[in-house]
Amino acid sequence: INTFINKVLRYGQKKPGLFGKCTAYYGSVEAQGKGTLHCHFLIWLDGHLSPQELRDKIRDDANFKAHIFSYLESIIKCEPPGTMEVVEEEEGVCLDAPKRAEGVPNPSVIALPQCSEMSEEDFESAFQATVKALVYENHWHFHNATCWKYLKRGEPKDDSHCRMRIDGATRATTSIDQETESILLRRLHPRVNCYNDVLAFLTQSNNDIKFIGSGEGAKALLYYITDYITKASLPTHVGLSAIRVALEKTWKKFDGDASATDEAISKSLFVKLANGILSRLEVSHQQVMYHINGGDDRYTSHSFATLYWGAFDRGV
Repeated sequence: INTFINKVLRYGQKKPGLFGKCTAYYGSVEAQGKGTLHCHFLIWLDGHLSPQELRDKIRDDANFKAHIFSYLESIIKCEPPGTMEVVEEEEGVCLDAPKRAEGVPNPSVIALPQCSEMSEEDFESAFQATVKALVYENHWHFHNATCWKYLKRGEPKDDSHCRMRIDGATRATTSIDQETESILLRRLHPRVNCYNDVLAFLTQSNNDIKFIGSGEGAKALLYYITDYITKASLPTHVGLSAIRVALEKTWKKFDGDASATDEAISKSLFVKLANGILSRLEVSHQQVMYHINGGDDRYTSHSFATLYWGAFDRGV
């Protein structure tokens, strides 16, 4: 993660990073169901206009509009390298990713081409071939149980209800939604999620990249991302269940004991609360080793003050 911050984002350095001059970042480490670690990052770039200024300039300045579209298409890819036209698929049939030939290793575990060992032209060809193989392996979306995680009873498990928003839609060119004024990025492939090719090459793993610009879509995306990366590791209902159990055990333990002091009852309740909550936290082997080796729960360029919302709300 520190290498990503120093070499890819280049935060605090004179030269711009992969996405531009990074002025701030906030990353939250999370583990998936099988313990696989990944990190969600919010990145602030120097010179980024406010949502209203961005809308106005795109509307009034055709040259700026062309430049911002070109910039986004250069850092966010929605199709395998070399794709020049929209890839069509039959209605109701999801395209399958090309299968690796027998004996061909997973591109995520083989040594990467080195620019120091070949000419610039040869490295570019090797880079494109490697990224294409990685896209087929790591960025081709297949619907699974996670896609339907929040479906209501009776809602169909189809493209339009995919939580990852991979619904098979394609778009030949980047455009502006006339109703919401959101930027609709070019998407030539119906099943490849948005990714950055350089990041895919360097990490040899999956990445998902989104631009938070203007319009209703940006507002919804900003809320979703900030809410997602700052969510508690312990679900609320699980924490409340632990509190209920601790209270019941404490009441049962001291029921009828007139000699018990408030201090003794409080200490007993606190211990039971701590044990109950900690025992319900799911910590994988990867998380344990990550922390033993000095990993952190979050990575941030700035310091933050804790806001006690209850006191703030009452004061206002």
